[in-house]
Amino acid sequence: MASLASLASKDGVFLVRFRYAGREYKKSLKTRSRDDAKAAVAIVEVTIHRLLTGQITAPLGVDRRDFIVSGGTLTAPAEKPAEETPTPPPPFAELMERYLAYQELKIAESYRASQAIHLRHLKRHLGSRADLACDCITQDHLDSFIQARSKIRDASTVCRERNTLRQFFRWAVAKKHLEASPAEGLEPIKAGVDLPRFHTVAEVEQILKRGGLTDEQASNLWNCIYLAPEEIADLLKTVREKAAEETSFMLHAIPAYTGMRRGELLRLRWVDVDFDHRCVTARSRKQSRTRKETSRQIDMHPYLRQELFAWRAARPKGQFVICDKQTLEPYNADKANRNFWQPMRGTTWCLDSAKNHFKIGFHTYRHSFASNLAALGVDQRIIDEWMGHQTEEMRKRYRHLFPKSRRSAIERLSFAAAMSEDKQHPSTAQQPSSGPRKTGASGAGVISENGRRPGIFLDTPAAGS
Repeated sequence: MASLASLASKDGVFLVRFRYAGREYKKSLKTRSRDDAKAAVAIVEVTIHRLLTGQITAPLGVDRRDFIVSGGTLTAPAEKPAEETPTPPPPFAELMERYLAYQELKIAESYRASQAIHLRHLKRHLGSRADLACDCITQDHLDSFIQARSKIRDASTVCRERNTLRQFFRWAVAKKHLEASPAEGLEPIKAGVDLPRFHTVAEVEQILKRGGLTDEQASNLWNCIYLAPEEIADLLKTVREKAAEETSFMLHAIPAYTGMRRGELLRLRWVDVDFDHRCVTARSRKQSRTRKETSRQIDMHPYLRQELFAWRAARPKGQFVICDKQTLEPYNADKANRNFWQPMRGTTWCLDSAKNHFKIGFHTYRHSFASNLAALGVDQRIIDEWMGHQTEEMRKRYRHLFPKSRRSAIERLSFAAAMSEDKQHPSTAQQPSSGPRKTGASGAGVISENGRRPGIFLDTPAAGS
């Protein structure tokens, strides 16, 4: 008997192909065994032969394909599997917590904390709707939230909140909780103005004296201050004297001498502190969108080296520079904040102790580090390397602090004087200069010919050293 059926496979599973009554059929045999598949094909061929010779007939209502593959044993239509009732998407409030848990190891802790604040603002705005399935949230609800926030918050803040919403709902779509994101249609928000340049404490106090600022605007001003070296020395002295926990001083001293962010400081391990080569490795989770963590090296100031050396001797256990003395676990952001703030309570550095409002935060030392280096005329490339800066927007915030000798360079460009000198000494006019070119008051603005870099800014150790 000529072959009436053949084998085929898809993704390793065998299926049978056959023709009957002028039509071609195909059905999965639900096996990966070639021997079992061959046996099933033989049964199909025998069943087709019995149909053609009238030995059997297919019952009414029974699918011919199913009847043949069953070997002629099917007497009633095959039952279709019951359709699964789709699981409704979780409520927004629940999905928000899932998202934040998912992001815990994906992004920097500080960024995750910001996203949590943004999403909780939306949850409060939604009210009881936050407890409904998340597909009940529409673009109109999100537009209403953005408009409400725009009335009470700075445009740059609302812009960040919008970005959080877009990321959250894109994640919900990727995880099959939603078919489409209601945040994709949100219109872009114009931030309006560039970030303000860094100010001294005295400058901020003068601005505040004039009045007319909201609490948020006043808070933003304090977020833009930098401290002069003598102010940092005085603050470090205060912290050392008033600290209830010994870690408090290191939480101030390390960022003061390195410009590290809080997260970088809390990730700092002793293996990252190279006493021999006098450098510290900072590990950032904010510098790259393609890598989980990036690193950069910062030259170690002699005074910081002395403090870290003594700190390591006092803390012989643990891998992290800042860690719990008993458990050896690194500090989290909340514990670091409490120990950072405590020595400043009851001093002029505290604005409102009950609200944890202070003139400075971890980032103030970062602002100060860059600003004081710039004021000394240190080469911009070195500042970028130590700070991990990647944007021109950030550089503009402290560029006004470069030395007066550099700022006055344009004033020394006098065409009138050049024309006068040209008339007196026509043969020597416009002769090219020789020797290396230096900028800044004492050549600190360039990398020297021997490749050595200028010293860091705080040469005066904190009181008590």
